[in-house]
Amino acid sequence: MKILLDTNVLLDVLTDRKPFVEDSVRVWSLIQEGLLDGFLSAITVNNLHYIIRKLRDRETAEAFVDRVLEDFEIVSLTQTIFKQARSVAGKDFEDSIQYFSALQEGCDALVTRNKPDFPTIGIEILTPHELLEKLRKNAE
Repeated sequence: MKILLDTNVLLDVLTDRKPFVEDSVRVWSLIQEGLLDGFLSAITVNNLHYIIRKLRDRETAEAFVDRVLEDFEIVSLTQTIFKQARSVAGKDFEDSIQYFSALQEGCDALVTRNKPDFPTIGIEILTPHELLEKLRKNAE
């Protein structure tokens, strides 16, 4: 299964945000184990670096980005993605970029904790918990 992770899922791991961290760590582990194909929009990488540098320091930001680059495939940004993202009225531009990045890559789902911020057409929008429950049910 191909999934694109929203930035907030990765930040849950880095900042140990309760109660979300456990599900987010498990999803990331499934990607590391090769049981899921993990993707990130290119904007996530620079956003992570910026946020982590502000929260912690440059060294932590660089180490976290290096780890992310080892575990995830990065979806390149294109003019088409930006135009598609701009065409969605009333939605957050950054979230729309991530959504259309997932569509371009042919992902089965976009995994986020802020589902209402994403369009409801096309691919599934799941929380980390919902994804884990779906995988558990499919394995039964």
